[in-house]
Amino acid sequence: MTAPLPQRLASIDELSFAAVLSDLDGVVYRGEEAVPGAVARFNRWQTTGILYCFVTNNAEKSAEAFADKIRGLGIDCSPEQVITSGDVALQYLQDHFTPGDGIYVIGSQSLKDRVRDLGYRLVDTGAAAVLVALDRNFDYAMMTTALRNILGGARLIGTNPDLIRPLAGGFEPGAGAITHSIAVSSGVTPIFLGKPEPEIIQAAMGRMGIAAGSAIMLGDKLDTDILASQRAGVRSVFMETGVPQDRTSIVKPDYILARL
Repeated sequence: MTAPLPQRLASIDELSFAAVLSDLDGVVYRGEEAVPGAVARFNRWQTTGILYCFVTNNAEKSAEAFADKIRGLGIDCSPEQVITSGDVALQYLQDHFTPGDGIYVIGSQSLKDRVRDLGYRLVDTGAAAVLVALDRNFDYAMMTTALRNILGGARLIGTNPDLIRPLAGGFEPGAGAITHSIAVSSGVTPIFLGKPEPEIIQAAMGRMGIAAGSAIMLGDKLDTDILASQRAGVRSVFMETGVPQDRTSIVKPDYILARL
């Protein structure tokens, strides 16, 4: 039995909902530039009492830093309205490792600081886990360090499986590309957090106090944003403002929208 074809919307106003879950890269902004229509739409939702929460696989910054960026674009946003894959990854560390354990982190300084603040040691050798996020300084030496730790028994954890990310001028490799390169060389299967796992969506709904049937999810990646929303029972809207739709994917959104 084939999945029903997505419905193309002329406007998001065709749908009825009480809350919006939204990706950031490719939906709200590309690089440092707002996606056309996004600022006006979120401001309209804020004025009319529609709740919204941003769920991003980007673990480069804290929720506070993302909220600052979103406000800088002209959208009202508090840190409580942002959940990152970094937040989910840190919770995973707390659930599975003991403070004092060594963690080898590939990622931003912000993520490393947050790992250290939880009581873990940042190490290059003897790590209990290798935590991988987007790191534009990633190189062969870092891959080698990760490989040696994994061969020594460390668990490979990826903040998200995103292979590419949209920028103002095109695209760049995502954190998933880094994680997969390490996984292939070490021969292990990574544990991926963030989307498409439903926990980040469920956490956002919990913060807003709404049920899945009252929300919609806006995203530009079928295999992460849209799949996560489906696993959480939330209606999905594929935005054509970011990563081009993979028409060969078995994941089909409920709706397609050209712009907000």
